[in-house]
Amino acid sequence: MYSAQEVKENYKNLSDSKIVSLAKNESKGLRKEILSILNDEIESRNLDQNLITWVNAETNSFKGLERKALISKIKNLKCPKCNERTDILYGFEINTITSFLIFSNYSRKEKILCNSCGKKEKRYALLITFFAGWWSRQGIFQTPWLIIKDSVNFMFLEKISNRIVNRVINDNTGYLRLKGTEEKTLSNLTKRINGKEILEDDGFSFD
Repeated sequence: MYSAQEVKENYKNLSDSKIVSLAKNESKGLRKEILSILNDEIESRNLDQNLITWVNAETNSFKGLERKALISKIKNLKCPKCNERTDILYGFEINTITSFLIFSNYSRKEKILCNSCGKKEKRYALLITFFAGWWSRQGIFQTPWLIIKDSVNFMFLEKISNRIVNRVINDNTGYLRLKGTEEKTLSNLTKRINGKEILEDDGFSFD
């Protein structure tokens, strides 16, 4: 682990674009003393002061009762798909495999939906995989594994949901700190998440 002084000297040798990239994309994982150095570097170079605002927001994580209240707000939103509030929302993992000769495509998405809409999407994804996943050398091996995995996962919806909802909060801490946690903001967030494929380190920038 580098000392704060070593990091400070290293940051002085970085380009402006690298400092901006650190602030936007990597601040969440930095130690407190390193965050202070990063903010000082932004200020000394007269870079966009919104970067400091973003760093402070992104690293101000939701904890304890505040996190529990935020999770409750998300779960009690209207479903982004059916626009109903008949059931609480869950986090669902939607996986599909489609194959054709030498080509095989694996898609993984995470969505926030009501129980009914989420299970329908999972069943539909399983059907696509069952009928379209086998038709390549890679698909022959991937398809049965995914069908079994996703079928078993129906029994662990609560556990998977908790992981996904907490991930959404962690990945979008800065966004939520700056935009607030009112119903409109949270609804917009779930709609944006549901409309995109989720990468392991994907999240929203301060822009």
